[in-house]
Amino acid sequence: MQKRTGLRLRALLAALALLLSGCSTALGGSAEALLRAPQLTGRTVAVQRALTAHVSGAVTFKYPASGDFLSPFLFGDWDGDGAEEAAVLYTAEDTANVFLAILEPDGDGWRVTQTTEGLSGEVESIATARLRDESSLQLLVGYGSAQGDRYLVVYFYQDEALQTVISQSYAELLLTNITGLADAQDLILALPSEGENAGISLQLLTNTADGFRSTQTVSVGQGQITACTALHAGTAADGTPYVVVDGWAGAAPGSLFSTFVTYNAETGFLNTWLPDALTDPYTETLRYDTTLTSRDIDGDGDIDIPVETGEGGTVAESLGRSLRFLVWRDYVGRYGGTETFGVYDSENRFFLPLPHSLNGHVLLRPNAAGNGWLVCNEAGSVSWCELRVVDPALSGDERYRRIANIGGLQLQVRTVTERAGLTQQDIAESILLLQS
Repeated sequence: MQKRTGLRLRALLAALALLLSGCSTALGGSAEALLRAPQLTGRTVAVQRALTAHVSGAVTFKYPASGDFLSPFLFGDWDGDGAEEAAVLYTAEDTANVFLAILEPDGDGWRVTQTTEGLSGEVESIATARLRDESSLQLLVGYGSAQGDRYLVVYFYQDEALQTVISQSYAELLLTNITGLADAQDLILALPSEGENAGISLQLLTNTADGFRSTQTVSVGQGQITACTALHAGTAADGTPYVVVDGWAGAAPGSLFSTFVTYNAETGFLNTWLPDALTDPYTETLRYDTTLTSRDIDGDGDIDIPVETGEGGTVAESLGRSLRFLVWRDYVGRYGGTETFGVYDSENRFFLPLPHSLNGHVLLRPNAAGNGWLVCNEAGSVSWCELRVVDPALSGDERYRRIANIGGLQLQVRTVTERAGLTQQDIAESILLLQS
């Protein structure tokens, strides 16, 4: 069954993320540092002043490289008392590691209640989650090392005391609600690989009668998966939550495949799961482009897995290195799952859905200028649309519609011959950017 198109255009902030990634800003520093600084207005200014007064020296703010927040300043109700506190990531003079400071509102200003030293000098990510209850937020800080190792620390804040409840090396993490708890989230960690084809160890951490803690570690993909590359949370048609695990197949990162995991409420454990529409995850989800990770491409709650197909049509020889046909398969949806067929531009990392009736009957050939490609009928006698990635200066041609920015270039589309599903409007609504 063809999955309905209308895939939402994913707005990318790649340039901003690149600017902020791994950067730090010293107070009173260089012009470069000032350009990188957050907008220090209102309460942020007050927090800054309170922190520098407490530290009694120069402070360097530390920017997370990724995650929910790209600022060293966070505000949230960490302890569930109904008032927002502040959290700041920074380094001080003569300190190599990042510090985390918690500040409480104090009249018209702020006061530092806790500071704690992190695990390295770089912050890979920071996120907040409701791991304990609905009222309070917990801080999840990922630290990175020069050797590429990753460490996660989960901080609980209560009664003006900061507690480290988890300090764990990890490969990937996922916040979800796989156990069905109404008032808290679960945390799933993919642990570092233990060897070639050793599989992936998934650690479930959830709220229990004894507090938030690790309840289980399960091994997935023994003999097939070398390392985890991504975790994705989905919901089956019957409401059952599940996780899709993308992992390297074999010793070298030359291919990916995906497997499924669910939670058994009766046993309290994670289990591997084989949806009815899937027979052999390894052979049916294997792809040789390791950037093709799974995702919910249409926002329906189901995780779609991309699979390369050699039967979608013909690609001109000059485009063979960058274009390929894909089918995104949803194995857990109603009626045995659905699929979306289309073209993947691996050089510019976007996916163009095509009408399912064209599967096996498409010719892709270069445009005349050599900066894009045409979608044509099987014989090549009719061209339906043209896509090109060009300098934004070439945006004056009214025949082309601007779709998205890709790096410093612009993705544009032109209708050549009208066909349902391939008009400029259809493409603008359905094209999927895969750069994040």
